[in-house]
Formats: sequence, structure tokens, C-alpha cells
Amino acid sequence: MAEEFEISRVTVRQALIRMEAEGLIFREERRGWFVSPPRVRYDPTANTSFTESITKQRRVAGTTVLSKQQVAASQWISNLLRCAVGVPIFIISRLRSVDGRAVMVEQIHVKAERCPGLLDYPLDQSMTDLMMEKFGITEHRTQISMRPTALSDQPSKALGASIGTSSLYLSRTILDQLKEVVEFDQEFWRHDAIDICVSTGGNLEEETNG
Repeated sequence: MAEEFEISRVTVRQALIRMEAEGLIFREERRGWFVSPPRVRYDPTANTSFTESITKQRRVAGTTVLSKQQVAASQWISNLLRCAVGVPIFIISRLRSVDGRAVMVEQIHVKAERCPGLLDYPLDQSMTDLMMEKFGITEHRTQISMRPTALSDQPSKALGASIGTSSLYLSRTILDQLKEVVEFDQEFWRHDAIDICVSTGGNLEEETNG
């Protein structure tokens, strides 16, 4: 590009970095630069699964389970789940994709006592549906937080991005039908893959498809 446009390599690099920051292009480790596909519309307050939301936008959603384990609750997660330190907690890490492109890594923390045997079920499905069908838990999202951040080592590897790549961090506490905390989720999105659209009335997917 520097030779074709008769400019310096530094100028080319700066232009690429600026376009990446604006979400026009993206990098993948050891693969190079690519034009960013259209962003997905995402309402973090809706009680709609990732797969359902993406499908309604006429795109293909994918889920890969990266890891699953049972651990003792740390002080940090016990505060978020409102439970005692040391009680059993399930942690599930999943990679989410849209049209074959990895766009988000999520880490799900669940009280083990509320859903015994959860890790034995297929976890590449909707957690909302699974919790309802197998454990009678109706989930409601609350206390949602979002902030820009940079990808750390683990999320960057899963997304095929460089450490330090811009991302959107989203966390939410999930309550059951009795307003008891049952789950705490963290999501790390590629910044160029998402368009946050919070609906205060009507149906987001109908607006998208209309």
C-alpha cells in the first residue's frame, strides 16, 4: 500500500489503526487485516437468548464451550452472587460467533446449589432455556454495566485478536422469579462487532427486520 499510494509505511500503519478504531476493519493474529462485517444489534436488557437475537437479524449464531468447572466461591464472586465464600460455583466459558466470525467471549458464574448437574448438560445451547426447562428457574436480567476496555490474554486468544485490542466489557447480574441472584455473567465483545440498542418500548428485532 505504501508503494501504491507513494506514502510512508508509518502513514499506512496509522491509517489502518485509525480505521480499526472506527470499526471499519479488524485484525486477526497471524492472518492480517479484514473489512468488518455489519455490526449486530444487541439489547443487553432483553430476556432473549444470543442465538434467538442473532437469528432474528437473519444471521447465523454459533456457540463453542471453551471450559467448564466447579470452584469454591471467592470473596469477589460471593459478593456478586450474594452467597457465602467457599460455596460451590459453576464457571462456564463460551465463545460466541456471528456468521462464522468470533465476536464475543462470555464467562458465566452460577450458584451450583440451584442447578445440580448443570455441567453434565450440553452447554452450547441457550442458558436461559436450559435453566427454565431443567431447573424451573425463570431468569431476569438486572444491574447491567458496560465499559470500554482492552482484551486481556484469554479473551484475545479465543477471539483471534491481539492482546490490547479494543473491546466492550459487559456484565450483568441475573435474578430468578423470586428475585434471588442465581447468575453473574461477563462478556468481552470485539468493539467493531456490536451496536448496543436498548429498547424502551416495542420490539427490537421487529424494528431490525422491518
